[in-house]
Amino acid sequence: MSSAARTNLTSNSVRIHRDEVIGRGAFRTAFAATYVGGNRNNQEAVAKSFKSQYTALEDDFFRSDFQVADKAIQYAEEWNNFCANDETILVTKGDVHTQNGKKYLVEPLIRYFTKFTSNNGWISDEEGWHGEAMEAFTHYTYHRSGGNFIVCDLQGRYRHNRFANSKSRFELTDVAVCSRRCAYGPTDLGEKGIDSFFHNHKCNQFCHVNGRWQRPNARNTRQWFPKSSSTSMMRSSQAHLLNLRNQSTFRPGFGGILEEDSDDSDY
Repeated sequence: MSSAARTNLTSNSVRIHRDEVIGRGAFRTAFAATYVGGNRNNQEAVAKSFKSQYTALEDDFFRSDFQVADKAIQYAEEWNNFCANDETILVTKGDVHTQNGKKYLVEPLIRYFTKFTSNNGWISDEEGWHGEAMEAFTHYTYHRSGGNFIVCDLQGRYRHNRFANSKSRFELTDVAVCSRRCAYGPTDLGEKGIDSFFHNHKCNQFCHVNGRWQRPNARNTRQWFPKSSSTSMMRSSQAHLLNLRNQSTFRPGFGGILEEDSDDSDY
């Protein structure tokens, strides 16, 4: 079985172009970069860093980032074993670089960026079968984890190979995991993230393709967060608000940070 990880390969050095911003969110800025040496020598990269006012989130985020990527890669490899060849998934796993005392998450650049789902229950209704496949992947991760996790916040691109359809694939980055135990960092919205996804998810042609997948009853779920394509983040001290026994609901500006869509999301 081939790996579903999309990595920096052997390129361990990068040149960050601080004068070339390619995306801005509420809490991070993405800079253009170029790999130096290794398998990706001279290829385009993106270097993402936290804005100064949100560096308190940095340690939590970097601590969990590789854990989230590894969980997503695990499920993507299972998915790739039964899906059609042109529906395979690669999940980006970058490296943390420190330059001039500042930390950057460095990854291969993704152009023609699409947001398929968020971690707060939002699901795009404009992406045709590509969006349906991504919804189904999240549903599949719930089923395979016994209802304990979903891999969500799916964003990236569908890379179509017009010469060999079997080499077409999804390339994803910055995914999130929502888990019953809130164990996957500030983008893990816990049970309420899971509940919110299934409140909006309608099973489609890609669901149940290798047997009946479990899911919660949609009539017993609810939308706990402002439904937005933005990514929601919560500090670890607020994790107790994210279980279903706590009736706290959320609105913009309350209990967490909503990452705004950038003006240029080609990363």
